[in-house]
Amino acid sequence: MSNSVIKLSDVDIGFLGESPLISIPNFEAFAGEVIGIIGVSGIGKTTLLRTLAGLQQPLNGQISILGKSSFSELVKGSIGYIPQRLGLVHHQTVGYNVLMGALPQATWWQSLFSLPSAEMRLRTREAVDAVGLSDKISDQVSQLSGGQQRRVAVARSLMQKPSILLADECLGELDLATSEIVAEQLLHLAKEHGSCVILVDHSPARMRVLCDRLIELHQGKIREMEPGSISLPLL
Repeated sequence: MSNSVIKLSDVDIGFLGESPLISIPNFEAFAGEVIGIIGVSGIGKTTLLRTLAGLQQPLNGQISILGKSSFSELVKGSIGYIPQRLGLVHHQTVGYNVLMGALPQATWWQSLFSLPSAEMRLRTREAVDAVGLSDKISDQVSQLSGGQQRRVAVARSLMQKPSILLADECLGELDLATSEIVAEQLLHLAKEHGSCVILVDHSPARMRVLCDRLIELHQGKIREMEPGSISLPLL
């Protein structure tokens, strides 16, 4: 695990005109590892993910993603982000939403005219099946439960196969059996595809099982913890 994909140096994260939510002297993440982000509500977990996704600028400091110092230099689709609100197209079908994950790698004419290749259609079916939604592939997302919608968002990321996947509470609202199915797919993305997967999740039990490393946000700082050291819920 020597391929560094994220490097932070003297980075302050937060909102302009306010004190930093998090100050990070240094942090590094590697290809193929699963990292859990924990901390009490409102501590800045989502803000950290949004900053790593390039959706929010750091207040200061240096961020290197996949060896690039600017997000504009990254290959399209190299970062996957599952926000808490999921970002799905609710009036479209499950299959359509999952297919959208392949568009960053599609040719310009496939994107322009929405003409997926046979290989893209096959991958869509495989990704939908991987999260247990084969019988829902033609249903509109608006007809699904909250937990099913989260599975669609994960399937979309499986299609994208990003080098870095940032997931904000993507296992919430899932029953135990379904969360195990989805977690298995996230692990596959990390261990077989070599993606760096960074998860925010409220379940210490899941984090202990899933993660190679745990990062706690506490009083504006980050600190690494052993996965087995977390025993109480962080609400």
